[in-house]
Formats: sequence, C-alpha cells, structure tokens
Amino acid sequence: MSLKAGSTADFRNSMAEAIQTAWDRVRGDTPTSDQMKLMFIAIAQGVVQHLVAHPEAFIVKPETELDYKFDVEIEGS
Repeated sequence: MSLKAGSTADFRNSMAEAIQTAWDRVRGDTPTSDQMKLMFIAIAQGVVQHLVAHPEAFIVKPETELDYKFDVEIEGS
C-alpha cells in the first residue's frame, strides 16, 4: 500500500483521516470543523510529498551483523 495523503474527495483511509482521528482522540467530544479537516489534509499532503521527495532519508537496517544497503522507493498520492 502506498502512502495516501487524502483529499476532500478521497479522505477515507488516508493520512489526513488518521490525523483527524488522533486529533479527535486527544481533543475529546468537540466535533471537527470543515476548516480543521482541510488543515489535516494540507498537513498530510505536505508530509507525503516530503517523504516521496526524500526516499534517501529512510535507512533500513536488518537485525543481522551483515552490512546490507537497501534502496527505498516510496509511493504516495
């Protein structure tokens, strides 16, 4: 599964939805406004764009003594 930032048309199962869920959990019972939802989408889109643009920032280290190097490809939308 690739990273999915989310949009107003495609919010379900996105990073923006996960941000909203976490926000709602820490905030309590106050409903989320449409402006807050747009903010979650903008944050998630920025994070996904940054991660896709900088795959070299990810270092995968296996739990062995061998010195392997992996290239990471990040998919995002």
